[in-house]
Amino acid sequence: MQSVSIYDFIKIKIASMEYAPGRNFSEMDIARELGTPRSKVREAFSLLAQDKLVQIIPQRCTTICKLDLGNILDSIFIVRSILIAVVKDVNLQHIEKQLTITQLRESLTAFENGTVFSDADFFNADHNFYLTLSGLNGFPRLNKIIFKEKLNIDRTLRLSIGRRGDYIAIAKLYGKVLDGMLAGAPEKSIKAICEISVTLEKYANMAVKCHPSLFK
Repeated sequence: MQSVSIYDFIKIKIASMEYAPGRNFSEMDIARELGTPRSKVREAFSLLAQDKLVQIIPQRCTTICKLDLGNILDSIFIVRSILIAVVKDVNLQHIEKQLTITQLRESLTAFENGTVFSDADFFNADHNFYLTLSGLNGFPRLNKIIFKEKLNIDRTLRLSIGRRGDYIAIAKLYGKVLDGMLAGAPEKSIKAICEISVTLEKYANMAVKCHPSLFK
C-alpha cells in the first residue's frame, strides 16, 4: 500500500469518527493493521499533520486532533460562501448542467422517500450534492476546498444527529437549493443555503454540548 493510500485510509476513518478525536496510535499499530512498512505510515502521518488532523508526538505516538468549534464554524461559513457564489454564477441553460441538477434532484427525492435508511445513505447523498454543485462552474479547485472544509463539519454531524428525520430535513434543504436553480430563482437557492448553514451551526454546537471531551 502506497503512502497516499494509507493517508486516504486513515482520513476516511477520521471522517467517519471510527478514529475519534484524542485517540492515540503508533506507527507500528497502523503498519501491522495494513501490512505496510513503518516508513510509509510515517509519510502518511506527516501529510495528515499538515491537514491538522493528527498531532505527531516524536518518539511516543500520533494523536487524532480534537475538534475545534471555532474552526468548524469558519468552515461552515466558507462552504456557504462558495455555494452562494456558484448559485449566482451558474447558468443552467447549458443542457448538461441542467440534466446533472435534475438527476441529483431525483436522487435526493428517492432518498427522502426511501424506506431503507442508514447514515451511509445520507452521507452518500450529501457527497453527491456538494460534488455536483462544486463542479458546475468549471473550477476543480473549489471541489478540493469544499471537501477539505466539510470533513470536520461531517464529523460533528455524525456526533449530533441520531434520527432519520434530522438527516431528511437537511436533504430537503439540499432539494430546495436545487429547485431554486432549476426554476431560475437563485434567491430561493441562496435562502436554502443560508438555512443549511444555520442547521449545521446548530448541530456543531450540539456536538460540543454532548461530547465536550472530543473538543479543544
